Order: sequence, then structure tokens, then C-alpha cells
Amino acid sequence: MFSRLFFIALLALTSLMACRTAQVAVNPRLDAKAMTVKGRNGLMIGQVIRYGDYRTEPVRRGWTKGYDIPFFVRFRGAKEKISYVQHGAAGLQAEVFCVSKFKSTEIQWASEFFSIPLDYKNFFAGNINFGEGRPGWDFILHNPNGDFMREQESAGFAQNGARRIDITPIRGLQGQPDWMKSLAVYGHEFHLDGQVIGAVSTVNKGTVWIDESLDAETRTVVAAIATGLLLRTDVEGVDMSPVQ
Repeated sequence: MFSRLFFIALLALTSLMACRTAQVAVNPRLDAKAMTVKGRNGLMIGQVIRYGDYRTEPVRRGWTKGYDIPFFVRFRGAKEKISYVQHGAAGLQAEVFCVSKFKSTEIQWASEFFSIPLDYKNFFAGNINFGEGRPGWDFILHNPNGDFMREQESAGFAQNGARRIDITPIRGLQGQPDWMKSLAVYGHEFHLDGQVIGAVSTVNKGTVWIDESLDAETRTVVAAIATGLLLRTDVEGVDMSPVQ
């Protein structure tokens, strides 16, 4: 029964996307321009992600050099490890470390560090380090892929002391009927003090939105997390490329 429903949903979704490229339904309260992502597809060797005025240096997978940052030490055994230098707003840059596919002992540590429940087994987490005496940011998303035909949310946050950016899923596509909005997570939104300040679409090549009225550090933090979500390989769901 489930397989039949899944097939029907996929058929409907394919028909919906047949004539145009899929676009996520961005929160209308977000005041930001869409920045198309370059570098997401293709070879991973020397991979560089670019969108708007934001870019990375070549992405490193597997953390081939040593770091003494506590976040790195704790998650040394994670199956997927990504690091990159994120060039952001006003000349700021940050070194970013991302992990997913944790060991069970690392899930326990993540639960204690971020005060999140252990009933979630799929996490994507990271650290954003600005150096030069600036406090770093830690971020985590639980259940980043969402659940097919379920309301169990993908959600998370980034934190820096008292500052916190909440991260929520984007489940809708433009022109998509409401009943299809539980099929998958197509991206994530970023919220600060009750306002939506950015978004990332992981559909097709990817798109990023960042409110340019924010301070340079906050814009760079949003960019760093958006880049990580575009780079992670533990992504499930439907291929949303247009049908030829």
C-alpha cells in the first residue's frame, strides 16, 4: 500500500515539474534577492561554492589536516566530514566544519551539547570559527531530510552565546498543492528574533537568499550554514530536475 501511494505521489510530482524547473516557495516576508549557486554539481575535487558575493575556498572532505578545535575533536569519527573557508560580507571570512552520519557516542555528546532529544538519529552539525578573538558559532539540524508523508519536522538552530538563529524546513514548491507539502524537505529558512532573514533551496543547483540589511557577521553565518546544507551528501528525496 505504501509503495503504491509513493508511486502515485512521485507521478504527480513529476507531472507538476514537467514543464518548468522546480522552485521552492520562499517566505514572502523574506526581503532578499535570489542568488543562484554555482559549483554544487560536478567534481568534488577542488570544489568551490559561489552565489552572489559569497564564495568558499576549495572544499575539504574528510578533514585531512589536524585541528585542535573542540568541535573537531569530538566528531573525529563521523562518516561525513566537510570543511571550508566561507568568504562572507564586508570582507569577513570564517572556517567552517560540518559533520553528519555520527557514531552513537557522538549522538550522545551532541544531545548534551545542544540540549536536544536523543530520539532523532539523523543530524547535521557544524562550527563556524571567525578567529581573531571573535566568538564562534555552533549549529545543528536534526532530521535534516524530513520524513516522507509525516509531520516530524526538520529543525535546528545556530548559537553564539545568547544569540540564536532558528532553522526551519521549507516543504513547499511554487505551484504545489497543499496535500503535497509533506513529501519532502526542499530547503531551510533562517529566523532571528522572529524575523525570517535567509533561506536556502537544495533543489536542482541550489539557491540562497540572505537579507542584506543584517550585520556582516550574521550574513556570513547564514551563508556558512547554507553552504554546508548544499554540500552535504546525506540528502534523500526526489530528483527535481525538469523533465525533458
